[in-house]
Amino acid sequence: MITPDTRIMNTAIEIAEKNQTPFGAVLAMGDEIFATAANQTRELHDPTAHAELLVIRKLCSQLKKTDLSGFTLYTTCEPCPMCMSAAIWAKIDVIYYGCDIPSISEKMPQIDIRSRDINKKSFHNVTIQGGVLEKRCMEILQLFS
Repeated sequence: MITPDTRIMNTAIEIAEKNQTPFGAVLAMGDEIFATAANQTRELHDPTAHAELLVIRKLCSQLKKTDLSGFTLYTTCEPCPMCMSAAIWAKIDVIYYGCDIPSISEKMPQIDIRSRDINKKSFHNVTIQGGVLEKRCMEILQLFS
């Protein structure tokens, strides 16, 4: 089993808190942070402006490529089907998340398809581990949902 970098997950939490949303995301390689983003669906009037999509778009734009092999996505909440699919298309290697979809569903509407289920049917296998700083991620979920 691989070990998440809690410093990087704390960065995702801080980005979410700064933007007053439960959703923050970071893309890193090793211990180096390359991009961060928070959910901006309300600010941008865009239902697809999830933290994970925004951070993937940001890094792809910076690197001028769509293949993010070698990168790890840290996100405060389990990626929804749209975000998980984007991570697969970007060929992200590892995803660490805090709260899972069943927990998020208790606070707000969710599409009840787990990231691991999407991953099983994918052309690119992503290593997924949940429960990273879960208590802290649940606190911001409760605060901002």
